[in-house]
Amino acid sequence: MEERRAYPRKKVSLSTNILENKTEKILGDCILTDISKNGFAIESETFFNIGQQFNLELTILNREILLNGKIVRSADGLFYPLYGVKIIDNESKNLDFFRQYIDYSLN
Repeated sequence: MEERRAYPRKKVSLSTNILENKTEKILGDCILTDISKNGFAIESETFFNIGQQFNLELTILNREILLNGKIVRSADGLFYPLYGVKIIDNESKNLDFFRQYIDYSLN
């Protein structure tokens, strides 16, 4: 199958919390399965609708990263539903550092 994504993905396996994007209340947890400069995929038993936004907190090289994402697709995952998520630039924190790290990791 031909890859149609604009940005290469890096396979990962990272467990983290899913936070409500306004209140930061924990909605559930997820496994981050791949990541790119503009999006990521998660598996979660928490149900999401297409278009729903949420936050993920990550720590990369001792820096706190807050990614705000919007669900753009869903499919069957290995254990739970798999969600494709687009990163919302203006709602994320330390995004430039995150993108530099992803560029470095893919090379």
